[in-house]
Amino acid sequence: MLTKKKFTIILSFLTILLISLIVMNEYSIYKASELCKDVGGTPDLAKDFLAVNWSFSCDRPSVGVK
Repeated sequence: MLTKKKFTIILSFLTILLISLIVMNEYSIYKASELCKDVGGTPDLAKDFLAVNWSFSCDRPSVGVK
């Protein structure tokens, strides 16, 4: 049986885990955008609430080879 103390510890752990995952996900989106800009591209980003579902593409201008 869960006591109030155990429940609080488990809930706190899950909350910290969820916040950590959201922060890491946001950071990966940020880094992908920065890397795209570094190569001269324009980041195209679509994300849902809290960036749980997201898609990313880097649109770079075509460079003609002669």
